[in-house]
Formats: sequence, C-alpha cells, structure tokens
Amino acid sequence: MNSSAFHLNLLKSSELLSSSPVRMRVMLPLFLLLGCAGMVVWWGVLFTQFMAVKARSDGISGDISAKDKSHAEIIERQAHARELSLQLEQLDYYRGGVRKVGEPLAALADVMPLKVQLTRLEIQPPPLQVLQPPGAKQPLPGPVENVETQKVVVVGKTTKETPVLALMESLEDEQFGRLVTRKREVKSFKQDDAPAKGGARLLAFEIEYTMPERRFAK
Repeated sequence: MNSSAFHLNLLKSSELLSSSPVRMRVMLPLFLLLGCAGMVVWWGVLFTQFMAVKARSDGISGDISAKDKSHAEIIERQAHARELSLQLEQLDYYRGGVRKVGEPLAALADVMPLKVQLTRLEIQPPPLQVLQPPGAKQPLPGPVENVETQKVVVVGKTTKETPVLALMESLEDEQFGRLVTRKREVKSFKQDDAPAKGGARLLAFEIEYTMPERRFAK
C-alpha cells in the first residue's frame, strides 16, 4: 500500500446511510401515530365506561328518589294509622266509662213497694273539673282519686219503715249493680210535715247511694 495516498470523505452527515434495514425517521412518526391512536381508543373506552356508570348512577338515584318518596308516604300513613289507633283506643276508654243505667232504672219500677211514693230520683253529676285559661302558668291540679264516683239520691214518702227497708234490700240485688253499690247513707227519715189524705202523716225519707266507680278502661 502506498502511504502517500489520500482518502477524502465527501459525504454529508445527512447522506450517511444506517446499517439498520428500518430507518428511524420512518418509524418514529409511525410510533407517534400508533400512540395517539392508542390514547384515543383508551379515552374512548374510559368515556364509554364513564357514561355507563353515570347512566347506572342516574338510574339508582332515580330509584332512591322514588323509594324515598314512597318511604315518606309509608311513614306518614303509619303515623296516621297510629293516630287513628290511639283515637279508637281512647274512644274505647270513654265507652268503658259510660254509665249504662237504663236497664236498672227500668227494673226499679218492678221492685218499688206499693206503699212507697217516690218523689225524686236524682243522679248527681260528677264533680266539676278545675279548669284554667290556656295562658295559665300553673298546671291544672290532678284528680285526688283515680276513679270517678257519683251519687244517686232517692227521695220519697211511705206509711211506715218496712217498705223502705224492702226497697233498700231490693236495690242491693245484683241487677242494680250498675246503678248503685251497697254503700248508702240515710240522709233523713222523719215524719212529713204535710198531712196526707185522711189526716194521717206519712214518713219522708232521703237515701243517698254511691254509684259504682267509673273507670276509663276497656
């Protein structure tokens, strides 16, 4: 080899060829294009999943709203049913406290002695309630007793004591249990001031019976 020979490289850098069969300037744009396509597909999948989840969420929210409304209606109806039940229960209490004295009073005519002239039969009203105006600061006083009692006053005239004793014995019978109890008080038993026919004077009597206790219960 001749050492005096010169080797000149007249190629530019851009004219140099790579030993690789695939050129980088061709593959790089292809990789970028594929990457963009992959991102678009990925975002498309995410958007589809998001729309599906949103549609499902909206459906669940709609179901919850409808069920909340139904639940509120059910709660309201249950409260109304409880209120009606309490009202019916209270009406039963009042009905249990009603005095049914029609039958005993009708039976009284059958046991009344012939020689007893009944001048007054009175069922005294219950004690008055202590009421206060709505703006009163002090609370209403509670009842002294847990039951309510009334009095039956029997006033009449007779010729002698025996018919009155017979009347009191009849009133102690079981059929008059809803009208009177055996707790009685003879208020007066004396000779009447006004003479009867024939000049004879009658005996005037007044007997007070305690009625059975009125309880507000079924």
